Amino acid sequence: MEISMKGLRCFVAVAEERHFGRAAERLGIAQPAVTQQLQRLEAALDMTLVHRDGRRVLLTEAGAAFLPHARDALDSSQMAVQAGKAANRGEAGMLTIGLTPAIPPAHLADLLRRFAADRPRVRLQIRETRLEDALAQLSQGTIELALTSGFAPPSRPERIEAVQLAEEPLAVALHRDHPLARRQTLDVADLENERFSVIARDALRGQPFGIHGLCQRTGFQARRFAEVQDATMQLAMIATGLSVGVLPQSVSRYAPTEVTFVPMAYEEPLRTLLLYDRRHVPVGVRELLRLVGPVSSSTVSTDSDVPASIDSRV
Repeated sequence: MEISMKGLRCFVAVAEERHFGRAAERLGIAQPAVTQQLQRLEAALDMTLVHRDGRRVLLTEAGAAFLPHARDALDSSQMAVQAGKAANRGEAGMLTIGLTPAIPPAHLADLLRRFAADRPRVRLQIRETRLEDALAQLSQGTIELALTSGFAPPSRPERIEAVQLAEEPLAVALHRDHPLARRQTLDVADLENERFSVIARDALRGQPFGIHGLCQRTGFQARRFAEVQDATMQLAMIATGLSVGVLPQSVSRYAPTEVTFVPMAYEEPLRTLLLYDRRHVPVGVRELLRLVGPVSSSTVSTDSDVPASIDSRV
């Protein structure tokens, strides 16, 4: 059984006007077309919806029962069209973001607040995931955007672009009573005798971060005290006073009162990156990327509305 929206509109107009001529005028079509559409609808439903009594048009019992549902169907179709157009303009719909471990939460929070203020009808869904899974999900289209952090863009398929959201220095997180807590800055060599709370490598697969990345780039050997899955537990371990950690400076705003942060003298900043698949860039992603601001780069995406790739900048 196929019911056309034209047939429903004609039936509702006839039912409300109780006159074929006025219904045709209301719809802006010829009266024979209204009659034809109504007949097709009745044939598809295998029931009579209206009948003429002289010059009057009356609803049958079936027509009276069908009318409110026909109105609902027309309203729903209009709402569906409006929702689709709003999503196409980036004003509604859903944006799914993959969040890899150890992202400085301040950067994500600031970005999402600005996006929500600009696009209040877009629903945001955040999924915590490992980097390798995020790359696969971007390619599959199950997420539209991913955030990751590191000293450089991660190894990834050519179609996955990386745009820099922020960069910041690393800092040593330690108990406020630790002897090193009063220093202005700390070097890697100052940490030689310390025990570290770290985010486990399996949580950071493909994403050298914090002390792992620092060891990789400097050859420093960190003694481990605790391996945890996220920065929250890492800070809790550091708050015991039994270990220290290397974290982005911005994480200090979320640290327990027992933990203080001392900047590292290590010059290379940590970068927070937004990853997306350039083959499919939904309007919501375009709008969010615009909030990041202009990217200075000689390598420009094939779509001029999307910020340039960061590859030539790092």
